[in-house]
Amino acid sequence: MFSGFYNGVNGIKTQNFGIDISANNIANINTPGFKYSSAEFEDIFYQRASSQSTNPAQSGFGGTGSASKVVFEQGSFMTSDGEFDVALNGKGFFGVLGANNQAYYTRNGSFSRDGNGNLVDSFGNYVLGTMNPNFSQMSFSDRVSSLMGTNLGSGAVTSGWTINNVNQDFSIGATTTQSILSVPKNLYLPPEVTTSVSFKGSLNAETKTQSVKVELNTNNINIATNDEGKIVASGSVNRADIFSAKAGERVILNFKDANGVTSSIEAILDENLNYQTNAVDLAGLDRDSLYIDSAVLATEQESADNKTLEADVYNSDGSRSTLRYTLSRVLPQVGENIEYSISAGVYNSEGELVGGLSNGNLVFNQNGALIANSLTSVPNPNGGTISVNLGTPLNANVGSGYDGVYINKNSNSNDELVVRSNGFAEGFFSQYDISKDGSLVAQFTNGRTAVVGKLALYNFINEQGLASAGSNNFMQTSNSGAPTFIYDQNGDFNYTASFVGGKLEQSNADLSMELTNLIVMQKAFDASSKSITTSDEMIQRAINMKN
Repeated sequence: MFSGFYNGVNGIKTQNFGIDISANNIANINTPGFKYSSAEFEDIFYQRASSQSTNPAQSGFGGTGSASKVVFEQGSFMTSDGEFDVALNGKGFFGVLGANNQAYYTRNGSFSRDGNGNLVDSFGNYVLGTMNPNFSQMSFSDRVSSLMGTNLGSGAVTSGWTINNVNQDFSIGATTTQSILSVPKNLYLPPEVTTSVSFKGSLNAETKTQSVKVELNTNNINIATNDEGKIVASGSVNRADIFSAKAGERVILNFKDANGVTSSIEAILDENLNYQTNAVDLAGLDRDSLYIDSAVLATEQESADNKTLEADVYNSDGSRSTLRYTLSRVLPQVGENIEYSISAGVYNSEGELVGGLSNGNLVFNQNGALIANSLTSVPNPNGGTISVNLGTPLNANVGSGYDGVYINKNSNSNDELVVRSNGFAEGFFSQYDISKDGSLVAQFTNGRTAVVGKLALYNFINEQGLASAGSNNFMQTSNSGAPTFIYDQNGDFNYTASFVGGKLEQSNADLSMELTNLIVMQKAFDASSKSITTSDEMIQRAINMKN
């Protein structure tokens, strides 16, 4: 009968332990990143009531709470407006550093920037990770200082941070080298000077025919008077001067005398490009002061629109210029090759030419492949030289000629030209984003991005061995093992979880399950207390038997 007392008391203590666990789970139902615990129980010890039977007759002395098992199941996500709020989707922990330099591990990614620009959690602990090795401090010029202040809505900012070589990647480092992450707003990207530009795409080589009047040299025109006293004018057109001239075209001669009286007559070119007017009287004009004021050839000529290739050019002082290549078709075309003359220069933001023009030629073969380019670089009046790649001239062995600018003779329009250049404008900090691999990505006003640092993702051999430290943090123990980073067989960092920016992981505690557990343990508590009262009644009855 006395063992009933012990069983009842142990049962009450055991169920109270379970109730405490469930009550704690319920209390943290809205705690970001919280992981619920489940109570584990075990029996205590037994005494043998009899050893005479084949199977021992034993009675137990109740149960006890043996452990509380933390269940690290994934929690659902909720949207957050915090700039640095981030959730883990998968296995692993964030690392934070307390004021006592004690490292803690958490699933709560509610982070923010403190007054010193460091990344901290809700309790002021510093978030751990690896900073970009190219992240460094710099002093600003007066111009940049003023612009930075305007960008941040403050006074002039004389110094800040920059990232050299924004495209260079870096590894997360070892667990022992993780440090406090810094996420300042006074970030500045100096301009990268443009030194190379390339163009790729097709040009429209279509020409059009238009009627034009070409002025002739009047000194080469003969004026004679025939036997009837009428005027006859004659001359010839040099094909070297006017390539388009051909038989049947009109020459218009404009006569004038000293009194300003004018008259015009026409002549027709023969096959040898000679012409002679009919004999005319030119009545009303003073014969003594008569002369040819002007002469024009009415002919048809080929023409083509100029092609303009442009690329942005960034200068060391933060300004932006425009490199402009103007291609003019050389007409009339001689032979099968298509030729363009090039006029290239650098223009400022006002559209004004800075410095002089550079000239050259482009030649394409009958199939549209580039075969010659005499202008491959242009001086930048703001400093340095800009190399310009329009393609590699034709070499059948390497398949060149169409790798840059070419002529598509099957198209009457310009294909979209692809322009590539190095360099970029100066950039001021705009905002931070968090990528799937935990990179803290700074966005800049020039459209560039740079990784400032990377969040560390810790794992443990035995998560159950971690000790709860309050504030939704865990501490390593000898049972959990040291925090580790996981790498694949190639030595690359293995992300056992992805980072989800703009989200927080909700508690994984299930309210309905915890309420059910409370009901079950409450009933077990009541039943254990019944064991005590029943044993008490039995003892009272035994005592009263003497009477």
